Amino acid sequence: MGTIFFVNGFLEAGKTTFIKELLSRDSFKIQGKTLILLCEEGDEEYSDEELKASNSALELIEKREDFNEDNLIEIEKKYKPERVIVEYNGMWDRKNLEFPWYWKDVMEIAIFDATTFKLYSDNMRSILAEQVRHAELVFFYKADEARDKLSLYARNIKAINNSAAFVFRGKKGDIILDPDENLPYDISKDELDLSEESFAVMCMDSLERYELYKGKKVHFKAKAFKMKDGGDLEFIAGSFVMTCCEADMSFMGIICGYPKAHELENKEWVEVTGILRTIYDEELGRELPACRVIELKRGVEPGNDFVSLV
Repeated sequence: MGTIFFVNGFLEAGKTTFIKELLSRDSFKIQGKTLILLCEEGDEEYSDEELKASNSALELIEKREDFNEDNLIEIEKKYKPERVIVEYNGMWDRKNLEFPWYWKDVMEIAIFDATTFKLYSDNMRSILAEQVRHAELVFFYKADEARDKLSLYARNIKAINNSAAFVFRGKKGDIILDPDENLPYDISKDELDLSEESFAVMCMDSLERYELYKGKKVHFKAKAFKMKDGGDLEFIAGSFVMTCCEADMSFMGIICGYPKAHELENKEWVEVTGILRTIYDEELGRELPACRVIELKRGVEPGNDFVSLV
């Protein structure tokens, strides 16, 4: 069995459209049969002509309890496919899915309608979080109608899954290339005065684009976390970002070089002024953002225990 494509998202997000586009590409065609496991029927349907043209078969799974390892194996025996594409029901629980043991290569893709993303994020945050937690690709349709919100949406997803790649597409099929232009601070400035929310954004963005931040002067307030292996000269300034609920949070932070780090209490709030730089992590084999502290204030008023990026 080749790659299993597991496509998740809410009703009318564009899952069927996305799968049809994949099947129509010459680069996606294979010699054998493609099995589409349809777990949700929307307005967009697969016609008999489209299925025949792509050498695909369609099997409807109407109940969540039928999406289990034994049933999936029996369905495969029926069609003997070379490839499986799952169009999952976005309202079904994703946490405890059981795939057949030989599904070794599962690529998860989350599909969203940019015009309804905030509505689902506000009201179904825990379900949305499970849709993107293991996704390798997050695809937004109608991105041109929410262009000023795209960077915010991307940051919300990165707080849950920092390794996901993004594609933003407009209604006419055009690709929106630079959603990060709407950062909550002016990246062109040499000095950045960061709120608690924008500090978390800076920590995330600088992991991927650290060259843009090197040499900038920053000012922020955060908790100081003592490092077990950092000796007396470093600590981590960080905050927790709420992903789906208070019980499910991600930590965002940056290593800070400070000669008096040994004097700090673990998790005390500090106010930091420093210069951003990079350090090389041999274990990860890559550059990481860091901060050289030039001024630190203790005894500052505590901030929020967690921040939300949406």
